[in-house]
Amino acid sequence: MPDATVPSRRLSLAALLGLGLGLGFERHAGASAEEELRIGSSAALSGPAAQLGLRYHAGIRAQLDMLNQQGGVQGRKVVLDLRDDGYEPDRAEINTRQFVEDPRVLLLFGYVGTPTSRVALPYLKRHGISFLGAYTGASMLYEPGPGRIFSVRASYMDESVALAHAMRQDGVQRFNVLLQADLFGRAGLEAMRDAAQPLKLQLQASATVRRNSTQVDEALDALITREPAEAVFMISTYETCAAFIRQARSRGYKGRFYVLSFVGLEPLKESLMGDMRQIRVSQVVPDAHDTSLPVVAAYQKAMLARGDRQFDSLSLEGYVAARVLTEGLRRIRGPINRDSLQHALASLGELDLGGFRLRYQEESHRGSSLVLIR
Repeated sequence: MPDATVPSRRLSLAALLGLGLGLGFERHAGASAEEELRIGSSAALSGPAAQLGLRYHAGIRAQLDMLNQQGGVQGRKVVLDLRDDGYEPDRAEINTRQFVEDPRVLLLFGYVGTPTSRVALPYLKRHGISFLGAYTGASMLYEPGPGRIFSVRASYMDESVALAHAMRQDGVQRFNVLLQADLFGRAGLEAMRDAAQPLKLQLQASATVRRNSTQVDEALDALITREPAEAVFMISTYETCAAFIRQARSRGYKGRFYVLSFVGLEPLKESLMGDMRQIRVSQVVPDAHDTSLPVVAAYQKAMLARGDRQFDSLSLEGYVAARVLTEGLRRIRGPINRDSLQHALASLGELDLGGFRLRYQEESHRGSSLVLIR
């Protein structure tokens, strides 16, 4: 499989370590293990989907740095053990197993992707640990009940409904689907099928592409050459989607493209050299530059304090997830452990972070339902 094109702003390993976004455990100077509250996270920090993990965790780090500068929780630093999985589920499972078997790890947090999140779920009940703030909207994370999964973002079903309405408003009647050949692709396809049916949108043809690949020739033949439709709904990451869009345009395709938020709006735009004609992307957080919203103003302040001037939807979503974690930790009275954190998160109730609202109850851990189209 050839390597995907790597934009110039991608960071080297040395730069990552300098920013505290390295591939492993971050220990605060002067803090002993007993004084730390350790959080485990597996995400893509390398490979073709690296920008998703790097930027999502840039926002997480910004909030946790701010929290620790304010004294942490009960006088203890919150430390993120962040490990690279390259957006591959087998690597994510290795990371997860190590986290759950370490009694010091309170929570699984900030995973990036559907297949990489899925491998963590069987460990939750067995090890009495919760799973918060994954960067995925797959339906498996939104089941009702008093479980240990806590979502922050709107679901892919929510996004698909919004994108289906956007198609209808744009005059689209028939569309094709490009989907990643894994659980993420199937989750997105199922969501769009359900969303399209009541609007009488016709799903004409679908084609798959391998995860972490830019080899899209067969999909182009199927969706652009043999059975072209008025639009293509895309369920993959930024490098794959950008490769498909560029080559579809080179073949003369004039239709529209509709993309789930997981693609990464800003990395997609960069991969396409800013050419976002006929592309609509669903988003589950506000505009990262709209400081009229208190949550965005606070996010930008936290990012600047860390020396990061790159404001984007990915890091804003990570920041919001870390704010939810912070609220849960702060509401614990007494010992902080896996069970007390689970109960604190389930009792958050109506949570307004400053223009971004979420809801958590014992029987519903869905978080936000906000979807915007850009």
